[in-house]
Amino acid sequence: LTNFVIQSSFRSLSVAGRRQAQAVALYATLVGALNALDTLAVTPEVVAPLILGLTFPSAGFLCWASDAQLILTLGIFAVGLIAFSLALVVWFATGNVLAPVGAWLGLGVLAAFPQTVGLAAVPADTNLPWLLGPTLLVGSLALWLRGLALPQRNVANVCHAAASPPHCPDPAEMSAQDEARVRLLLDRALQPVDAFEGFEWRDQFQTAAIRYQVNFMAYGLAMARQSHAPAATATYAEAQRRLIRKVGDHRVWRYWQLENVWGNLRRDPDPIPHQNIMYSGFVLLQMALGGETRLDLAKAGQVWRRYDMDCIASGLARQYRAAPYGLLACEPNWIYPLCNLITMAGIKASDARLGTDRWEEMAEPFFSALDREATRKDGSFIAFRSSLTGIAPPAPGGIVMQAFPCLFLNVLAPQRAQERWKLVRRKLDSGSWQRLFWPVDTGNYGFSRASSYAATAAAAVEMGDQEVADECLRRLDVECASQVDAGIDHRTRASLWAHALEVFARANRKDGLHDLAAHHRSHSGPHLLSAPYPDVQILRAACDAEGLGLVLGARAEGPEPGIRVGGLLPHRQYATGLSHQRFATADNTGTICLQLRDRGRVSLRVRPAF
Repeated sequence: LTNFVIQSSFRSLSVAGRRQAQAVALYATLVGALNALDTLAVTPEVVAPLILGLTFPSAGFLCWASDAQLILTLGIFAVGLIAFSLALVVWFATGNVLAPVGAWLGLGVLAAFPQTVGLAAVPADTNLPWLLGPTLLVGSLALWLRGLALPQRNVANVCHAAASPPHCPDPAEMSAQDEARVRLLLDRALQPVDAFEGFEWRDQFQTAAIRYQVNFMAYGLAMARQSHAPAATATYAEAQRRLIRKVGDHRVWRYWQLENVWGNLRRDPDPIPHQNIMYSGFVLLQMALGGETRLDLAKAGQVWRRYDMDCIASGLARQYRAAPYGLLACEPNWIYPLCNLITMAGIKASDARLGTDRWEEMAEPFFSALDREATRKDGSFIAFRSSLTGIAPPAPGGIVMQAFPCLFLNVLAPQRAQERWKLVRRKLDSGSWQRLFWPVDTGNYGFSRASSYAATAAAAVEMGDQEVADECLRRLDVECASQVDAGIDHRTRASLWAHALEVFARANRKDGLHDLAAHHRSHSGPHLLSAPYPDVQILRAACDAEGLGLVLGARAEGPEPGIRVGGLLPHRQYATGLSHQRFATADNTGTICLQLRDRGRVSLRVRPAF
């Protein structure tokens, strides 16, 4: 009945507004029922603490306050309130919806037995429920109505732009510094699939989870390849294959079995089908950018379930069509705009790979939901929203919570992204950067601004704001100095997630991710098919009308490394640009093999000999 009344009376509200109204109505019903129970209680001195404890967390202990134990009572009330607050943190951090409910009920029941917490069973104050309950109800209603009274945001009708031909500048040769940064990611990506040396195991529920490190390493390597070596499958393709297998490792996705049980009350451990875009959506973008089209969920070294890219994309599209908010939960009952933007970028990128048109069908309802449910009245994004209550609490994170989403929004709607970026730039121009950038690296929870600087720089480059990007990277160098060891650049205070974002930012250009996601490149022409890592570093690989141009870095020691070039005409003779092997004839698969005798920087061009 309450739900019917709310839905009938507030049809003009957003889904979040209706959920908030339902929460207020439910609380009103609870307070009314508890106070009615209080009047009917045969032993009110026993029932009153329980009723008050169910009206407000830990408040039941206040019934036992007396002159002799006032300080003790207030202390126990405070401890109980802290315990409930920690349960709320657990709910947010792990999706455990049972934690706050259990804490609230437990504190209420405990208040009815004061001796268990060291309180004397003095005569209870039975008037407190009548005073506190209505007061809290009126306060909750006033806060909700105050939110309704604020003027509604005038959402600009900024439509998504049709796909335009990508701007493809001539791939640049990778600098020595960028090579050292990319090697950090490649070393971790190319280790055995079941090994995670160099990854940071903090927790598997929040931002330091291994899955995010894998996802963003894949994004960073995809951008590095696009910018420096689009005509190379060598090294990069194998790195992407191993990263998609790593993200399918049971140690990476087994967290979902717990989250699904305590968040959705479901026992299915599969992280793909339901309300888990922090895995499925992020992996979809990883597959679409990295080139892999199959995900194997593995247990004990065996394939447990198998998904292809089309299956994941179609499943996500189906979930969006049925979503009450028009947005999907990143984890049980928590909606994040950033996660939804990453997921939609994955859907659009998968369209380019598969030739589907899911994004075109979903664009208008998605943007409507994004404006209605995930945007504050000043035009800024909320950090997250509870889908159960509709509440969007304030959250830490600083400017990156507004800047970073622009990176993925630009994939979907560049004009909208520019409007959002103007708000970011206005804050950066008028505020203190030390205060705007959160001093905690969300990739490992260390005290540094590494992830904030790197994420903002990645977005700034995509938006064409090189001034902000350069300043973020300069501050990153100053505050988190790097050191090069064995040809690998590493910032000791920065997370692996921050390193991946830095590689992405330095390799990217204006609209780089937009073009990479919207226009899939095939490798039917000449391309570097294989090169042994780490003996050979790919500094540049580009194909033009004259042939395949390669700039490679060969290690000074060890045997002569061999490379293979594919995509050539079978049995055709090609000039190589190598002094010791000037010509080579392609085999029946269109492949030639070359030996690199020179060490250090090696430049060559493979082109038809005649």
